[in-house]
Amino acid sequence: MHLTRFDDVLATLNAVELQLPGGAGARLAHCAQSIECAVNGFPSMRAWPIRAFIGPLVLKKFLRQGYMSHDVGAGIPGVSEVAPALSTADGIARLKAAIALFRNHPGAFAPHFAYGPVARENYEIVQSMHVAEHLTALLNTPARSAK
Repeated sequence: MHLTRFDDVLATLNAVELQLPGGAGARLAHCAQSIECAVNGFPSMRAWPIRAFIGPLVLKKFLRQGYMSHDVGAGIPGVSEVAPALSTADGIARLKAAIALFRNHPGAFAPHFAYGPVARENYEIVQSMHVAEHLTALLNTPARSAK
């Protein structure tokens, strides 16, 4: 799945909502948390050498290749995990609210916990790719393909 804009994310959510497996709400809320942290700040940051050197290289790689690859089971450092039983509808609602928060944010965004400072346009791209990777994982779970 290739998503690089929030408009693409919203259209895809509408298209796949009924295909998402149980547990999707928590994963979508995790994506919302990442967007919320871009606006409000990440509670925990990686060491400065990572944010200064390694993180920006990883971000450039993701932006260049048009998709990201990360551990979709990993949480955001310092952010509470979402309850696994969160409904898909509630996860989608939170993600849509986070996108609106991002779009309506007038100022600079918080540095990413690993990438460091990220420009608005690149934040939208990488956050959209983040959602795409989670949606791809959700739609390709063994339980889904067995049905």
